[in-house]
Amino acid sequence: MKFISYTKFKAYLESYGYVLEKGMNIYADLRFITYFFSKPDTADKYAINVFMSKDGTPGDHIMSINEGHGSPFLGWRSVKVDMRRKFWKDLV
Repeated sequence: MKFISYTKFKAYLESYGYVLEKGMNIYADLRFITYFFSKPDTADKYAINVFMSKDGTPGDHIMSINEGHGSPFLGWRSVKVDMRRKFWKDLV
């Protein structure tokens, strides 16, 4: 199975002016971490869920990407990853 690389996607977001926020959500029992990226001029953010490795450290494989703002349950849209497109293939 192919996964999107967190480091490559982070570099992509930073090139468009998004900044990694200080807060993150760690779900140790479920083995993933949620990172938040925001742009100073806009309300929308990116929430990126990244798998943790077996020893409990952050991994490099993205589980899901969400865009939006507001409550964690309302106002967020899932970003569809289509591996047939060159953009997503370059981020593997």
